[in-house]
Formats: sequence, C-alpha cells, structure tokens
Amino acid sequence: MALQFTTNTTAVRAGSDWNDQPESGRLTKQLQDLISAFPNRCVVCEATAEPQAHCDPAVCGGAFAFGYAQHFIEAARGKPESVTQLAAYHRSASPTMATFLSNHDIFAGRRLWNQLEGDSARYKLAAAGYLLQPETPFIYCGGEVGHAGVAGLPGDLPLRSPMSWTPDTRSVGFTSGTPFRPLAPNLATHSAQMQARDPGSILNFYKAMLALRNARPSIARGSFEHSFADGLVLGFQRRLGKERRLVLINYGTEARELRLDALPARATMRSAYPRSRSVVCTDAAGRARLVLSAQSVHVLVVRR
Repeated sequence: MALQFTTNTTAVRAGSDWNDQPESGRLTKQLQDLISAFPNRCVVCEATAEPQAHCDPAVCGGAFAFGYAQHFIEAARGKPESVTQLAAYHRSASPTMATFLSNHDIFAGRRLWNQLEGDSARYKLAAAGYLLQPETPFIYCGGEVGHAGVAGLPGDLPLRSPMSWTPDTRSVGFTSGTPFRPLAPNLATHSAQMQARDPGSILNFYKAMLALRNARPSIARGSFEHSFADGLVLGFQRRLGKERRLVLINYGTEARELRLDALPARATMRSAYPRSRSVVCTDAAGRARLVLSAQSVHVLVVRR
C-alpha cells in the first residue's frame, strides 16, 4: 500500500490559521480531559490569536494572556493608556487566564531586562502588576533575577541562555563543563546568588510579592473589584470573604496624592507592603486620602 502526502505551501499568516480551528479545539478538549483526570493537574494552552476563547472549558480551560503582557511593561514605561488597560482587563477576563511578562519566544518580546533597558525600578513595577492581579502568574526562567538576553544570536536563542544561578562565568552554577550557550551579559550582578544577598534586589522583590499571594487568599484567588486608572496610578481591590486588600501602583516618577472612594465606611487601612505601622481611616462615605511616592507599590489591609 502506498501513502501519498501533500504539503500546503500557503504561508501561515496568523495563529488563527493553525491553532484556532474547530479541529484543534476538539483535540485540545480531549487533551484537557485526559490531563484533568489526574489529581493536582493544571492545563494552560499557548493560543496566541484567541487566548480568551481557549479558556472556555469546552476547549482548553486555560490560556496564556497574549495581548495583555505588554501593558504591564508599557505602564512601567509611563504610558497612561496601558495603565487604563490594566484597570479594565480583569473585569471581563476568564478566571483561568495565565499572565506573564515574557517567555521563550521572541515574538512575545525580548527579556524584560532588555525591554526596560536595565531599569530595576520599572522592572519591579511591571512585576508587581501581574503578581498582584488575578489569575495564575507564570515566571519565565531567569525573570525573577533580571536575566538579560544574549545579543547576536538568531531567532529565539537570545531568550534561551542558561539560567544565571551564580556569577561564575565558567559554569553559572549548574555544570562543570562548558555551558551549551553564551551566558547572560549581566551575570555578575543578576545571578540568583548575588540577588539573594541584596535586600533591595529584583529577586527579593519577587519573593515579597509571592509571599503576599501565598499568605493572603484574597490576592491568590479573590475577586477583582473597584479598579481604576488615574493617570499613571493603578488601583484595585482584591476580596475573598471578609478579607480585603487594596493595591495601588504609582508608575509615575513623581509622588501623587490620591482621593480614594468605593471603600468600606469607617474602615482602617494598614500597609502590608511596604511594612508600616501607620493607619489610614476611611470616612462615613468610604473615602480616604493617600500619598504615593514615585514609582511605588502599596498593598493595604482593609478592615472595618
């Protein structure tokens, strides 16, 4: 018996040409059912053209938020239109969306370090946005230490250099042999070992944000409420049961005084990040005033 194969030479123009077809949806559903039959499993699809559609339980049940990641970065760069998008997205997004800042594919963007030109303050602002918002945040290998891309390599390879565990240029901490690819150019300062020693490092900032998610159910899986964009200030509340947290991010390079509303009446607000003993109280209408320092992240515990 002879088998004949034909090849369609038509160029693929978009993700919708190949990963958003009815047939692929049915196959994805079969994979989802198989994987979900085992305990403690999570299915997330890489659907670049229509990620929201793939979050449908009838398709994949979860997908990466392509088309959204750049707003965390552009907000950190000081673009108010992206702050507006950050305030609006989760009002309608699927609760099984997966957020990220960059990944292993160059079409999704360069390493965050390169996109923000090595600005650690802006790097932390971009990270805070997606680590404190709803859904499941994914951290690409090295993103938590400010891993820089490698110049001069083709395609996706600038993003795929060995993880910077130590500043040792001979091994980077995982092999006694020759690394399979050039090392990150900022290895001396942005390895896991060096970052762990600096309290103000990118790595320790990631740890602080993840500690808030792990310790506070409202941030890990709570609702997304009363979001707003005020110029370069983003605000939203995360609530689960009686637990409520107010998140405020000032992406601007100047301090801002805010007049807040939509808060519980006669409530107290204490800062969970950064740690502070100061208390802010709301009035009978649920309003309060706060001053945010430039390029700052604030997470407040709201209690009545």
